[in-house]
Amino acid sequence: MPIVILAIVALGLIAPVDAYSSVAGSCEHAGVVHGIDAAPPQKGDGGYKLRIGHPGVNVPGATVPVVLTGAEPHKGFLVYAVDDDETKPLGGWDNAAMPDGCQAHPQCSHAATHDAFHNTGIVTDVLPWIAPAEPSDLAKDSVIKFKVTVVRDYETWFAFEQTFVVGTEEGAGEKGLTLAEPGRAPRANGGGGGGGGVRAPSKGAAVLGGWDGKPTGGDEPAPVTQPVTQPVIRPHERAIQDPLAANAIAKKPKTNSANDGEAPGAARRKSAGGGRKDLTDPAGPLSERERRRAARLAHGLAMGAAWLVASPSAAFAARHGRKKKWWFKYHRNANAGVAAATLVGAALVLDARGWSTPWGFHGKIGATVCALVAVQTLAGFWRKSFARPTWAKWHRIVGVGTWALGAYNCTTGAAMLAWMETDQAWERPTAWALLLAWIAVGAWAESRRRRRVLTLKLHRTA
Repeated sequence: MPIVILAIVALGLIAPVDAYSSVAGSCEHAGVVHGIDAAPPQKGDGGYKLRIGHPGVNVPGATVPVVLTGAEPHKGFLVYAVDDDETKPLGGWDNAAMPDGCQAHPQCSHAATHDAFHNTGIVTDVLPWIAPAEPSDLAKDSVIKFKVTVVRDYETWFAFEQTFVVGTEEGAGEKGLTLAEPGRAPRANGGGGGGGGVRAPSKGAAVLGGWDGKPTGGDEPAPVTQPVTQPVIRPHERAIQDPLAANAIAKKPKTNSANDGEAPGAARRKSAGGGRKDLTDPAGPLSERERRRAARLAHGLAMGAAWLVASPSAAFAARHGRKKKWWFKYHRNANAGVAAATLVGAALVLDARGWSTPWGFHGKIGATVCALVAVQTLAGFWRKSFARPTWAKWHRIVGVGTWALGAYNCTTGAAMLAWMETDQAWERPTAWALLLAWIAVGAWAESRRRRRVLTLKLHRTA
């Protein structure tokens, strides 16, 4: 029993991969690897646009507001500038002036990306891009290309390019766009014109430390909009100012989505996306997205009930409840329920995610658990074909190992749900509370049992 407890604790110390951590991960355009790296980007730009403020790409060394905005909140992004031939990155980012939820990428400083706070969903990011200091990088009529990857949610992301020509009126940017006030927190929930209070050192670090991003009242925060001063919109500028009216103007920045060409990182996904539905299809994006969400939640609840309630109670009855006449029926029926819930839960999530999606660590552990459940179930039917001591020994070993893997996978799955579904944060502490409670009860019962055995031995030898 102590070995099992140490194994569970050791597994618990392995940090699961979060969908939106303080580091975006890949530095590659269209390189989303949030556990589904075979899924291609959705078609088009998803209604997201990149705009630049004055002086745009026309002045070397200038700090320029680069505004990433869209009709819906996004949880992650990657933005960087390159020359037209994509031979080198251009410019950098003023990390000190980054708004909450944003940072210069720790692994590639030429790119701007999100941090953990961005997982709450942000509508507009105002990023401080520093134009190249070398005039040769901004030669007249040269093209500056911004490569943009935007993650709307865990399963929906877009990749596109926005170009600006040096020396043109368009390349000078929009005069009305400004950066957030230095040293102040951007005002949340759409508040424009100024900042809020003094900003904490890093809300991304606070989220990783356990803060859930909610106000003290406990309500879910509304999507955050970084402050952007809006200029007066003239009719001929409307398509630039309003991302939803981008097609209303003939002359606009050139935008290419990753699906229009062979964007790096996208080509290798095209063959593996096989049959994945377009979540942006007006015919039913919400129903498809909600179907996947429902499958994830049902999968999590089924596995939690199986491995954090039924399985440990069945094992407890077999180990410490043999004086009760009903212990064997309960042990058998509870484990039959565990097997059914495990297989149904696995089938639900597999039907929603598909077989072509690569399997992460959580999925591989889950597949192992399913295989071990099958072994235990078949062994139960064939137990009379083996010598009783041999069968009992291996039944206990495989059973304890299967439960340890199943319980551990429940904790990692709960952590994944907390990041993928922000209203499911309660599942992670609940899973750990149940696991630790069973470990405590099991340790107490085992200690009590061993004391009884020792007492009986002493009485026999007396």
